[in-house]
Order: sequence, then structure tokens, then C-alpha cells
Amino acid sequence: MNDYETSETALWNKFTERDSEAFSRIYDRYVDEMYRYGMKIVSDRELLTDAIHDVFVKLFSAVRLPTDIKSPKAYLFKSLRGQIYDNLKRESRLPSISLDDLPFNVEWRLSDDAACEFENRAVTEEKYKRALSAMTDRQKETVYLHYTLGFSFEETAALMDMNVQSVRNLLSRALAKVRKIMSLAVFLQLFV
Repeated sequence: MNDYETSETALWNKFTERDSEAFSRIYDRYVDEMYRYGMKIVSDRELLTDAIHDVFVKLFSAVRLPTDIKSPKAYLFKSLRGQIYDNLKRESRLPSISLDDLPFNVEWRLSDDAACEFENRAVTEEKYKRALSAMTDRQKETVYLHYTLGFSFEETAALMDMNVQSVRNLLSRALAKVRKIMSLAVFLQLFV
């Protein structure tokens, strides 16, 4: 396994055969993205680091690993989402909410260099914040998973425990809200 560009599923298959190099590569390939995604759900860095650690420890110590995984990345993100929820519940830091109701926080990002591209930074920021506040947390998460992380509709649906048509509907409603307020292209550029 010398080629770093080993396909995601080939790497996962090697891992299910207990290949420790494959495990390391999976960890290295996804840990930073998992961390960024997790920070949108929970701002407690320690809790998030523990949740990521728990996901990989559970995988490594599992007696049987799922071999029918179509998207290891989506599987890891879904595992992380569930682990964050479990850790918050265990620490009694969550009111009685379901996994579907976890908060999802998105930041405003516009560097000074990028500000030149937009007519007025203050106006753009205000429109962006209005667009965000018009969306539900589930809509924000769906937009993030599909547009920022590049998950397919099917992967997003699996990760969020929804059917594909519901994901499409959720995205459609979210994007309609954004279009009423600002350019979708500008919004997606700023959505991190």
C-alpha cells in the first residue's frame, strides 16, 4: 500500500482486514475534517477530541467491522455525530433533545483580500447573517455536508438518518431562503 491515493473503499477494506497502516491512513485522511465538522456541533474542544478518539478506538477494537460501507468518510462522520451526542448525554450537558436536534453553528468568514471581491463588506456580512438566521440547524448542516464537504445526497441522507428525497427537500428550502436574501454563489463561498 505505497500509493497514498488508495481509494477510500480499498483503504477501508484493508482496514477491515486489520491492516494497521490502513487504519493510520484513514485516521490521517479524515481526522482534521472530522474535527472541523465536530466544532460546528459542539464548541467544547476537549469533548470533541474525546469523541473523535472514541470513534477510532471503537473502530480499532471492534470484533467485526462493517464491510459493506460505501462511503467510509460518511460512516466516520455519522459515527462522530452519534459519539458527540452520546458524550453530551453522558455528561448530562444536553437537555432532553434528540440526535436530530443537535445545534449546528456556522461561522462568518471573509478575509480582507476577499472583501475586495464584494461590493460592501458590511452589507455582505449582514445579508449572510440574515440568511443563516433564516435557516434551521438541520438545513445548515445539510448545506455544509453537501456543498462544503462534498457529500452526495445519498451520503448526506445516511449521515443524517433521512431519506434522499427529504435531504433534497431540506436543501431546496434552505437555498430558497438564501436566494431571497443574497446571491447563492456568494453565500456558499462564505459558508464554512
